Amino acid sequence: MNNIYQLSIIIVTWNTADITIKCIQTIKKYLSDLNYEIIIADNGSTDDTIAKLKKEGGVIVIENKANLGFGKGNNIAAAMAKGDYLLFINSDMELIDNKLIDMFNYINTRSEIGLIGPKFLNIDLTDQGSVFPPQSLCNAFREFWLGQLTYSKYVPKTNQPVAVWSLSGGAVMIRRSLFERIGAWDKRYFMFYEDLELCRQVKKLGYKIYYFPECRFIHRHGASGKSLADSSNQWRRLIPGSKIYHGLLKHYLLFLITWSGQKIFRR
Repeated sequence: MNNIYQLSIIIVTWNTADITIKCIQTIKKYLSDLNYEIIIADNGSTDDTIAKLKKEGGVIVIENKANLGFGKGNNIAAAMAKGDYLLFINSDMELIDNKLIDMFNYINTRSEIGLIGPKFLNIDLTDQGSVFPPQSLCNAFREFWLGQLTYSKYVPKTNQPVAVWSLSGGAVMIRRSLFERIGAWDKRYFMFYEDLELCRQVKKLGYKIYYFPECRFIHRHGASGKSLADSSNQWRRLIPGSKIYHGLLKHYLLFLITWSGQKIFRR
């Protein structure tokens, strides 16, 4: 397949029509100077999402028959993409300016970078963590027992592009050729940890992961998945992916460290 776009923007939806349309509208508003396509992979929405998206225009809508999860939904869309680069973004994202073009130009001129992502902002435009430190037992202990921010997502204290350990999958850009070489998103993960796995595979091939803070996205954190579980049980959705990513032994050791630290120190 010959690439005819600079960028393919891929969004997975599931009963999130209004926030997805908001995301699409901000893309159209700010990316007029970039040759791109928008591909929506709908994972079996049961509301009016499909009808609303088709009315929006200027997007390709894929109608999956069931909720296939984040990775599989993205992979189906990526298989249709015709861009040199792929940008995977959550449906609860919004652009605030055209700095995505700068992020595109940055990775496009640096062959050592395999994956790049923007800064995340909360709705009130305060910073939101989107960078993972190494997910080690030592770092978990330091955070949940010693009170140091060494395990949870954080915001790097820099305004310049910087190499990082891993990025949140809420918004990541990758060369399509590298994505295909990796073998796409790991479909063992339904939701959560697939971003850490993708970063792990990128680094295995010798490429760097970069954070590009000049480009900023509003992220309505959790809006795209809040209907899957109530707030008190959201953490349970992490368990299947953790077992795959860490392996059973490390998963249970991490659970013990985080659970005991929260119980003892209320962290």
